[in-house]
Amino acid sequence: MPDNLNEKLLQLEALLLNEQPCLVTAEAMEEMTSLGISDEMAYVQLLASAFGLRPDETDSDRRLVYDLLLPSVNALDVAEFDSNPYYRNIHLPETSLGDVALTTMQYESYQAFPCGDLYFENQKLRAPMGFFRTAFRYPAITKGGREWMTVTPNEIRTMQTAVDAARGNVLVYGLGLGYYAYMVAVKDEVGTVTVVDVDESVIELFKKHIWPQFPDAASRKIVVVQQDAFANAEQSHFLRYGRPYDLVFTDLWHDVGDGIPLYRRMRALQTRYASPGQQFHYWIEPSIKCYE
Repeated sequence: MPDNLNEKLLQLEALLLNEQPCLVTAEAMEEMTSLGISDEMAYVQLLASAFGLRPDETDSDRRLVYDLLLPSVNALDVAEFDSNPYYRNIHLPETSLGDVALTTMQYESYQAFPCGDLYFENQKLRAPMGFFRTAFRYPAITKGGREWMTVTPNEIRTMQTAVDAARGNVLVYGLGLGYYAYMVAVKDEVGTVTVVDVDESVIELFKKHIWPQFPDAASRKIVVVQQDAFANAEQSHFLRYGRPYDLVFTDLWHDVGDGIPLYRRMRALQTRYASPGQQFHYWIEPSIKCYE
């Protein structure tokens, strides 16, 4: 990171998101916004107070709060995500297979959560974080009772570039809840979608409860292969029947922390085997690159 304040922003957000995501309450927000300030400004001022920052007295705190934190905080509109085709058309039952379960989880009103890739603007870090004014439910897979895979607003926003780029024959490493497979399979410009995932329980839950909800035309485009992603890449060289896939999308990690080594490993295989003209996209790649 080019500036110590950028590191402080990440530390503050990590503390908030991992340990106190519901730090800001609806009551406190109502009191602040009644003074005529925006939701984002009210939210940031409440966070600054809770974390002992003094932006009106200390220059470094002022820069941290107003130059870095405020541009990173977004009051999100539920309607933006309710209109998403996957949210609108795919509905998960409460069911399980062994210790793996399909379920629905919830962000509480004003709960903080990540919502977008990290990026720099004039050497100032932007670490997008969002909140809803009302509770918001999202689909999830749990393993052993703990959140494991999700389709949250963060996934929707950070996958959009790879969704928009999809065309022709698409290879996907990582099934999850089938969000990316669904979003690209419904595109007219996409011919086939091959999804590779190693987890038998995830595949079985997808086949039984999610895949049948896909439109017939999209469903017929999809093939699911149970195999380790890296073994598949080594064997297939990103080829389908001897011809290169048009786009390869990899989503095998939970966050930047566990993503960096897996990203580097797949990038090395890309360097070794990619054909001219192939597109490669990696989930949260811009965020990963901020740490490299």
